[in-house]
Amino acid sequence: MPGRQRGGRAHSMGIAMPISSSFRAARDAVVSGVDQRFAERIRLSPMKNEKADPDRPQVVIMAVLRTGDETAGPLDVSGGRSLHSRIAAGKAALYIDRTEYPDIVLRKKDKLRALDRPGEPVFEVSTVDDRNHTRLIAGLNQA
Repeated sequence: MPGRQRGGRAHSMGIAMPISSSFRAARDAVVSGVDQRFAERIRLSPMKNEKADPDRPQVVIMAVLRTGDETAGPLDVSGGRSLHSRIAAGKAALYIDRTEYPDIVLRKKDKLRALDRPGEPVFEVSTVDDRNHTRLIAGLNQA
C-alpha cells in the first residue's frame, strides 16, 4: 500500500526507503525544483566596517531573490508597518539553498548585486535567518 510504514521504512510506489531519507530527498527535490525555476545569479559582497571583508571573499551564487509584491510571507511585518509600506521602501528577501552553499555566511550590512536583473540592482542585508533547515534567508533593503 503506497505511503504505508513497515518496519521503520516508508513504502511508496513499491520502493522501500528509510523514512528520514525519504523526507530529506523530498525536501531537497523541492528546494532544487524551486531554484531551477526561480534562482538567479547573485554576487555576494561581504562587508566589514563599510569596506570589503578580507576574511570572506566575494562570490557569485544562484539563489532566489524575491522583491516587491513577491515578498508576501516570510518577512516579519512588525511595528505597525504594513507589507506595502515595506515594499515601497525597497524591501526584498534572498533565499540560499544550504545544500548547494553550506559555507556561505551572511551578516548584516553585507551587499549583494542581482546580476540577471536590468540595471543590476544592489541590496544590503538587514536581517539573517540561519535557523531554517533548507535555506539561509536574508531580509534585504535596496542599497
